[in-house]
Amino acid sequence: MVNSINSNNFKLFNSISFKNNSNQVIAQPLPSKITTQNSILPYTSAPSKISTFLSADDVQKYLYLLNFMRDYPVSPNSEGMPPSKQLEYLLRNGKLLSRSMHDNSTTLDNIYSIAVEPRACNLNQKQLVSNVLDILVNPRVVSQTFGDIPESEKQKILERLKTDDPAKLDPSLMNVVASGTCPAASNEVNMADNYPAEFARWVSKLSSPEKALYLDIDLSSISKNFLEAMTILDLLEAQKKDFNFNKVRIKVNADDNAYIRASIQDKHWDKGERNVADVLVQSAIMQLGSQNTYNSLIDSRGGKFSTSPQGLIEIEKTFVESLIKNKEITSFVYQKIDDDQNLLGYNCSFDKMKKHIKDTIDSGEDVIIGYVLTNETSGRTSMKLYNPSVDGLPNKIINGHEITIVDYKYDNNGKMIFVCVDTDDNNNDFVEYSEDWLLPKLHHAGYPAHIVEADEEEIMRNAMS
Repeated sequence: MVNSINSNNFKLFNSISFKNNSNQVIAQPLPSKITTQNSILPYTSAPSKISTFLSADDVQKYLYLLNFMRDYPVSPNSEGMPPSKQLEYLLRNGKLLSRSMHDNSTTLDNIYSIAVEPRACNLNQKQLVSNVLDILVNPRVVSQTFGDIPESEKQKILERLKTDDPAKLDPSLMNVVASGTCPAASNEVNMADNYPAEFARWVSKLSSPEKALYLDIDLSSISKNFLEAMTILDLLEAQKKDFNFNKVRIKVNADDNAYIRASIQDKHWDKGERNVADVLVQSAIMQLGSQNTYNSLIDSRGGKFSTSPQGLIEIEKTFVESLIKNKEITSFVYQKIDDDQNLLGYNCSFDKMKKHIKDTIDSGEDVIIGYVLTNETSGRTSMKLYNPSVDGLPNKIINGHEITIVDYKYDNNGKMIFVCVDTDDNNNDFVEYSEDWLLPKLHHAGYPAHIVEADEEEIMRNAMS
């Protein structure tokens, strides 16, 4: 269920950094990052009875991909695994034969289609297959970092742009430093982690000559009320292609400039930057969430809800998550925030927040969350540069970010530790946050509705009080 729109919904969650009055970027203080043990299984020999895992048709596709990628170099994002070992790993852990909830295609089907069918803009098929394998084997490699555009390419881009494109008027806008695609990147992580066939389908369809895919959505995944579900679809300007009282088909596409970004990354990718698959999936999610107003070239969006040119607001992110999962998602806004963006308090206890996260993780789902930093929690108030008359109160929110909680554990004192994927931390490891650090900063989180429905009325009531 998508929450009703209120002032707490309209907060953008972008990359976490802020600038002081001298325009210097000040890094936020983070807890110590702990590298979790590598989850990749030890390399093993090729399956001796591959036919027991695959149909005859699947065997042919699997063997084709092994041969297709035989001489492709080991990717810097592969943790040393050549494509053959990545395919084997995905076969053994079940991801390769997982099926999409939207068209029943397997991960293998969709990777195979990338290899054998033409790609839009002549994108390198082997590189795209490698991108998909890297992300499916280790979703932690998903990045929201835009790559730089070589000077030799900028003039070619400017010649292709429409006359009213902002980058045509100001080419410096193409130099994206801190992107606002963290809500899209977090949804990408969640898709690759829990819905691998759907992730591979998105990459396959978005990189195809059609440059689009279709989602067959149960209207009940948006709202149990038909009229309310249709209102939400209209409000967020989803591209409806067909519908009845139970289902709706929605077209999803990236903006035209996403293919400019993808082509640049196809030729000039550097480790730590978004790969081609990241570009296409994140751009399509941003487009879907921003009422089709996103411009990938300058990482900017418009739309009726936009209070900033970057990111997605909570209601937009929840809408996208519901469509991707075809499942009713309830997003709780936990913080009380006034019109001046000061953090005033919370709509429920921290123990209840922990329970929501724990129950969702225990059910097999990840939790996409948005957290915020204030002058105080960022450490800004302890800096000599902090000036209350200019920078606001200690509890004034200065920025926020979206990440994905994929697991939890406990420390020696019984405190919960959240194991997270952060797409903006420039490394491929998990990051771990203690409950004492994260929960006071937790603005919102999305959960399967049936897990949290018992607390929905209380939190909504508190949010409106």
